[in-house]
Amino acid sequence: MENTETEELTSNGQLVKSSNGDFQSIVTHIDSNNLSVNKIIDAIKAAIVEVVELEITTWVAEPSNQSDAELQDSPETAKKGNRIYTKINLVDGDIENEVGSQFLAGGPYAELLNFHLTQVKDSREIIQKNIESVHKIYNILMEMYNSRKTSQF
Repeated sequence: MENTETEELTSNGQLVKSSNGDFQSIVTHIDSNNLSVNKIIDAIKAAIVEVVELEITTWVAEPSNQSDAELQDSPETAKKGNRIYTKINLVDGDIENEVGSQFLAGGPYAELLNFHLTQVKDSREIIQKNIESVHKIYNILMEMYNSRKTSQF
């Protein structure tokens, strides 16, 4: 899934823009011949933009008359009011919640509310793992850079 949202960060008084998904592109194009500190910094900035926010959505797809092949070609999206949605931003400390009426007591999917809340609770572990992964990637890229720098001398 490609996300074209643009995140803006301020670094040393300069505005840094990074589109979600840039991390994969940056890392894919890094090799030992073009590895620089700037590329490492760009990769880490892109990764940080991606790990500071976690979105959790629980929804039930409505039955369809379409064939399985047609359903794969046209993915449905969860509609507001017909989903449980939580967005957690680590930097701002903001947590947004949306609970559709179908998931409240008496609604046909009320039992899924506890499932969603469990997912939100477990998200702390996901976020921690994401941060650890960014740290490991940084270390790997710096090792590659230092190794390349040492071999040039």
